[in-house]
Amino acid sequence: MRYQGEILFRALMRFHADGSLDDSFYQSGLGGGRIAPWRGDTFYVATSQTVRRILPTGYRDQSFIEMNTSPLFSSLQGGDYHVYPDGSIVMSGLHNLDDTARGFVGLYNLIWFTNTGHLDTTKTHRKGNGAIYEIEQQPDGKFLCSGTCTIYDGQPVRKVFRVHPDGALDTTFDSGITWGEAFGFLPLPDGRSYAVGIMQQNSLPLDTLRCIRLLANGELDTSFIYDHNWSLGTIPDYGDLGVTLGTIQHIGNKLLVTGYFQAVNGQPRLGLCMLDSTGALSTEFHNAGVGPYTYQDFVYGGVDGAVLTPDNMLYVYGAYHGYSDGITNDPDQRFITRLYGPDLTTAVSDATAPVQATVRVAPNPNSGQFTLSLPADLGPAQARLLDASGRVVQHYTLPGGAEQQPQSTAAEAGTYLLLVEARDGQRWQVRVVVE
Repeated sequence: MRYQGEILFRALMRFHADGSLDDSFYQSGLGGGRIAPWRGDTFYVATSQTVRRILPTGYRDQSFIEMNTSPLFSSLQGGDYHVYPDGSIVMSGLHNLDDTARGFVGLYNLIWFTNTGHLDTTKTHRKGNGAIYEIEQQPDGKFLCSGTCTIYDGQPVRKVFRVHPDGALDTTFDSGITWGEAFGFLPLPDGRSYAVGIMQQNSLPLDTLRCIRLLANGELDTSFIYDHNWSLGTIPDYGDLGVTLGTIQHIGNKLLVTGYFQAVNGQPRLGLCMLDSTGALSTEFHNAGVGPYTYQDFVYGGVDGAVLTPDNMLYVYGAYHGYSDGITNDPDQRFITRLYGPDLTTAVSDATAPVQATVRVAPNPNSGQFTLSLPADLGPAQARLLDASGRVVQHYTLPGGAEQQPQSTAAEAGTYLLLVEARDGQRWQVRVVVE
């Protein structure tokens, strides 16, 4: 990132609520990749190859080493990472290990590190014949994986496969995806999952799949509409790959999909679109989204992701110039844009479902075990536990007909917001304190 008139690029910055630069934060080249909050204002950030831990001041946490300073590890191809509650991580990609004492020598794809950044010598690191670029933990602790591997742990795998929490291959899962890559996953509590990216499946060899839902065993869920016509519009088709989708997440009872596209089924959607639970295209973001720009002969113009905050503001981010809500265009928007929710346009909603105070948590504070008291007439519902930054740390599926429901969380000590959403659009929120 670079401000107009500046020479130096920055890879890690912090902004005030009005979008102005926070000068109290160390603006630096320490980042460049996905940010994962941890324990208040401390967070992890990916670089092109490794992961760093950053203090609230923006400086690197010296208690988490620069990973390449370890004699047991040297980075090669960066991938993804997952942070455990104690601050230890598992990192994907393709990297070199030299742990001769324990027999981990050569190239590995899933590698575990302690919360000090050192190679975890108590874990079994996993290898394949390619790189793993994307990992996402399911509620049961298993990981969905995607990359270039065709062999993992000595066994054949698809382009989307699943591993147990310790990294061992889950042979009960077969996605049938024979080509391409998933750039984003959204696991569901019942074992199903959404995947977005560029994929082909062995039962549909002539179709390029962009947004799909997989059953718990990996099979394509054909009850979800997977054959939308995604169009780049005026964005050039680099590499003849067409549209790329980056993220998918729940916003209320719908799905927000982001990526590099300008139309879906002939309807103008500029990097953002909403689908309902059947996969049908919804009306939000009609003729709305981001605009393209050219840098060094390459045309950018897409949304890399979005974050919904507890106060119902939606931040969208990517590489673009300008944002239009379909009525008003702001050509000065760059990289991060804040939208009003929950109608998900830049206009304030006058149809927001009221937030009611009839959901209670007891005991509160608690140690991670609590009882959720719900309205007597509430049917099946979904709940999300959000941390202070708005990141979803846990999903809950709430069956109907039970006013008192015991729940638990593995979240670290802190203050969280529990959002309960009924099928009819009603919403409740309650503060949860974990000690």
